[in-house]
Amino acid sequence: METTIAVKESTAQILARLRERMKARSMDEVIITILKKGSEIPKSQFGADRDIKSFSRKDRAKFHEL
Repeated sequence: METTIAVKESTAQILARLRERMKARSMDEVIITILKKGSEIPKSQFGADRDIKSFSRKDRAKFHEL
């Protein structure tokens, strides 16, 4: 489903330049790329243990054996 959105002329120009630079097929592709990059959580927000692996079922079972 396609729809039309209203943006300022300056915003449309920026999107057009980004489309050329990114070699994107459409403005939609540019917008999706920007949204995905903007929603990434920086590693710096994971604290000191950011590289720790998640618990496995075996690990969880070990903690329940008290």
